[in-house]
Amino acid sequence: MPRLFIFAIGGTGARVLKSLTMLLAAGAKSDPFEIVPIIIDPHKDLPELKECKNMLGMYSRINNTLYGQHMPQSQKAFFRSRLTSLSQALEGGMKEGFDFDERIDETFGEFLGYNSLDRNDLNRDLLDLLYNEQTLGTKLSVGFKGNPNIGAVVLNSFEDTDWYRNFENILDKDDRIFFISSIFGGTGASGLPLLIKNLRASKNKVVRSAMIGALPIMPYFKLSEPDSEGLHKDIDSNNFITKTKSALSYYENNLKGVNALYYLADPHEQSKPYVNDEAKQDNMAHLVELIGASAIFDFIGRENSEEENQYRYALKMGTKDVDFGNVGMEFNEVFRDALIDYHTFNKIHLNIKAIDKAAVKENAGFDMEFYKSSFIRELEEFNQRYFQPWLSQLGKNDRRFYPFNLSLKDDNLHNMVIGSEVPIRSGPGGLFKNTFNTSNYLNQMETSRRGYLAIPQELKATRYMVIIQDAISKVNHTKIKTS
Repeated sequence: MPRLFIFAIGGTGARVLKSLTMLLAAGAKSDPFEIVPIIIDPHKDLPELKECKNMLGMYSRINNTLYGQHMPQSQKAFFRSRLTSLSQALEGGMKEGFDFDERIDETFGEFLGYNSLDRNDLNRDLLDLLYNEQTLGTKLSVGFKGNPNIGAVVLNSFEDTDWYRNFENILDKDDRIFFISSIFGGTGASGLPLLIKNLRASKNKVVRSAMIGALPIMPYFKLSEPDSEGLHKDIDSNNFITKTKSALSYYENNLKGVNALYYLADPHEQSKPYVNDEAKQDNMAHLVELIGASAIFDFIGRENSEEENQYRYALKMGTKDVDFGNVGMEFNEVFRDALIDYHTFNKIHLNIKAIDKAAVKENAGFDMEFYKSSFIRELEEFNQRYFQPWLSQLGKNDRRFYPFNLSLKDDNLHNMVIGSEVPIRSGPGGLFKNTFNTSNYLNQMETSRRGYLAIPQELKATRYMVIIQDAISKVNHTKIKTS
């Protein structure tokens, strides 16, 4: 199976990777590629980074449990796409995980060896000309604080690391590479052109000729004003546009060798900015990150070409409230049904689990022991810890993606999808009742079960997920008219 190596650079890279993982969980297909994420972020203590790595590991384990021994014939299946780490792709020999760049517990000046230089050394004079005292004193353990001039120097050492050499050695001719980064900060703006330049200058012919895609993300949020007296005063979002213009000017002449380049931005700024805290960066999920993740699927579907192409994305309508009605035809064709189906699963799974007796549960062996299994516990944790908060956060920014009625407290699933609410009654005099709830899906599960008898009984997790997904898809297609 060919692989798509995704270099997620900096905080924006990790957040787009999160949206990508949610789409994969919902059943979006990466066929024929296996996804191999590689996170590059020197800020190792960042909670957001740790959560992203934990989420990727959780997805990988769920996928392996479901489809490690039995891949369903159906093109629709939750967690269908394979996602592995670079260490798994190497089949050992490296630490397990999704990031391999090391934490740097030095200031930028210490990294350069500034203090070891004699005061009369011309190299010290040169560094004094290039960098001021504040820049030389920047702690690299919290990232580059919006300074691409620092990042370019630090990240240039990647070529000599074991993980990068291993990556080059295992790249096959059918594999592809994709980069995600912001171009208004420090890590992403410096890492994107540098890594692409190194790949195109590689001694390995396969690496030099690999198909490369890139997603340079321009400003799409703002931060609270930096506190001159506080700890978090080095990043000023008022400079984002200036930095973006500088990066674009540089990219125009120097960013060569990219087969597919996806530019993405949102000039609309939130009325309530993100907190300017470099130690946490606890930002809500954003529509731009979701749209950015969709670019990866576009790249997967494109033919290998030596030509350089640029792509831009726009909403169907310039609106602050985005749902399936105005997000755009291409997005809907690929992701609408998948997101509706997986959101439905999140709504009905616990209801089905709580029902004592049901034909499909008795006939398929979905007993309480199954619902207490480690697989179900991890699946529920993934949903409660990642998918549901992600979906909720997308609806809280000023430019919000809010396709579902998340405030529904009951089982009236006919009102679940915004813009596709089903009238309670129809026909002459409101004769026919159109409401539907968990029972509709549960009944369909028993019907669907008979089509998956070939899945061995011991692969109970696979049977459960395939049957429930099939039932959800059929009920939704009939009731909600998802396609």
